[in-house]
Amino acid sequence: MSPGASWQFSSRRLFGDALLIARGTVIGQAPFVLATPLITRLFSATELGIYGVAFAFVGIAAPVAGLRLELAAISTRNDAEARVLLVASALACIPVTLASTLLLCVLKSFGIGSYGALSWALAALTALTIAGAGLYSSLRCWLVRGGRFALVAKSLAIQGGLRAGLPVAGAAFYAAAPLLMLAELVSRFSVIWLMARGAGLVPALRRTHISAGVLRHCVRRFWKYPLLMGPSALIDAAAVALPVPILATLFGLAAAGKFALVQRLVLLPATLIVGSVGDVFHAHAAEILGRDRASVGSFLASTAARLLLLGSVVYVPVAIIAPLTAGWVLGREWADAGTMVVLLTPLCIAQTAVTPISRGLLLSGREERKLFADLICLVLPVGALLLSRGRPMMFAIAAFSATATVAYVIYYFVIAGALKARPASSPIAP
Repeated sequence: MSPGASWQFSSRRLFGDALLIARGTVIGQAPFVLATPLITRLFSATELGIYGVAFAFVGIAAPVAGLRLELAAISTRNDAEARVLLVASALACIPVTLASTLLLCVLKSFGIGSYGALSWALAALTALTIAGAGLYSSLRCWLVRGGRFALVAKSLAIQGGLRAGLPVAGAAFYAAAPLLMLAELVSRFSVIWLMARGAGLVPALRRTHISAGVLRHCVRRFWKYPLLMGPSALIDAAAVALPVPILATLFGLAAAGKFALVQRLVLLPATLIVGSVGDVFHAHAAEILGRDRASVGSFLASTAARLLLLGSVVYVPVAIIAPLTAGWVLGREWADAGTMVVLLTPLCIAQTAVTPISRGLLLSGREERKLFADLICLVLPVGALLLSRGRPMMFAIAAFSATATVAYVIYYFVIAGALKARPASSPIAP
């Protein structure tokens, strides 16, 4: 097969495998979308705001719970090494969760960023959810490495169903923020059990001798992941999650609750595409890199163009319809949610096109450039929000969306430049 045909074939395979995961994500997210009109009527905007602030903390801490060693397990072409990295990422969840819990207690005790509104029960559930999210990510990467995309899709479907069903079922007894976080916790640990059992994880680990020395050697070999990709993932997650506590501080918990729910709804298609394509792009791009590095740039551009088109097809109609239907679907007091959707549309399209292919920086051996790009995606939008103090909330959201869109455009050129540059030392195992 010629190099050109090789990357085109891999591009088609990528979207085929991604559609398999996307199907599971759609099935999993459908209950939440369908339950949203009930949730906005069963839970007050203030309770949603409290939950949104707590969930923002999970969103920031969870991506670094495994110190990104789970991504190294996908990149390495050594199966035994991949099993060691899986164990290392799972063990890393323990100290990261403990450190996150301590930070959350400090934020709550001093009322920083509206975290004083959290109950201690909600804080405990938040900490446990971080641990669950970290373990889930480790197992998911293990399945992706083995091409077990059907099992990943099944886990996404079950997780989404539990996440939406439990709050609606329990709202008659306890319509408060801790119930929403409990649903997050139960959904994650349920699929962790399913994935570990379905992947035959215990027999696989028994085939590998994993001592403390082996773990240390593997972590030293893949040091770029925790030391460069860890902070990068933290910054990336903060760029998405920080607007909720910032808006809660500037405009109150009820306003932040509306934004948190709208943000979660409007990002569902982007999350679906990013989650489906990101892991698959990583696996296929690593394969192309091993055969013909010159083809990776064409593969990147082809994938980005398709994602841009897909994002536009999905979000433009949503932006047209949302202002006309938000009040009817979510309730009268949620009529301004339609305007929020319109304002966030450019950001969602840009995120859809760029985020999945950001894994290309892992393969370039220039992980430090991802740290730089993620800093741009954090500083520009969050800075715009903070500078909007004293302005109307819609102005703040518009400024946030516009600056984030510009940041993602910069991000794409950073990725493309890194892949075109002369190969640097890479943590990918030979």
